[in-house]
Amino acid sequence: MRLRNIYYYPVHYFTLLLFAAGGFGLCVLSVLAGWLPATERTERFFQSLIHRHLTFFHWWCALTQLVLVRYHGFADWPRGGLVLAANHVSLIDITCLLACLPEALCIFKPAIGRNPVLGAAARRAGYLCSDGGHELVRLAAAKVAAGHQLVIFPEGTRTPPDKSLLPFKPGFVLIARRARKPIQLVRITTDSDLLTKGAPWWRLPRYPAHVDVTVGPLISTDTAASTAELAAEIETWFRTPACP
Repeated sequence: MRLRNIYYYPVHYFTLLLFAAGGFGLCVLSVLAGWLPATERTERFFQSLIHRHLTFFHWWCALTQLVLVRYHGFADWPRGGLVLAANHVSLIDITCLLACLPEALCIFKPAIGRNPVLGAAARRAGYLCSDGGHELVRLAAAKVAAGHQLVIFPEGTRTPPDKSLLPFKPGFVLIARRARKPIQLVRITTDSDLLTKGAPWWRLPRYPAHVDVTVGPLISTDTAASTAELAAEIETWFRTPACP
């Protein structure tokens, strides 16, 4: 264990610094490019930059044996607008998804918008702030209807350390229904406490962290079920253990 820490301690902190430096660089670029109009083309450009940053980040994590991500079922990923609904085991979840999807959107908390490492780039990429209420639903549905793929964690926050799934908020179904687009389910599992809820970022987690990102069913929103009923059905799927 002591020999393990001799390697992982410096690599862990350097990797956090590397992520922060890359994010800060994107934010500086976003501010310098503030004169660009907030068009779909501009947003997709910054989405692509974030995707490249996270692709490099995960390449580095795999090279250093920190985080090993395995993707299952993404070869048949659907095209066009959709809502991607995933469970939220760790802060690493969103990096895994955006590293895999070149031009995806997500919804971020207000604190992220003020973060110097993430905020400016997130806004330039057209990501949506979660404090928008009904306006958030309208904007999100418009983007999905226009062909964007929107990542949402229906729990609203990370799953507790006991891994008991939190109740799903039905807003993601409402967004998909207003956009007349399907919901793609994605299950995420990990064997580590890396950036999980309640785990301090500075504490060395269990390394290497293995993360599995598995594509589930594509759910049509054109059904007779109410929004709450459909959200409950999707929550039940996530609560059901995956087949080995």
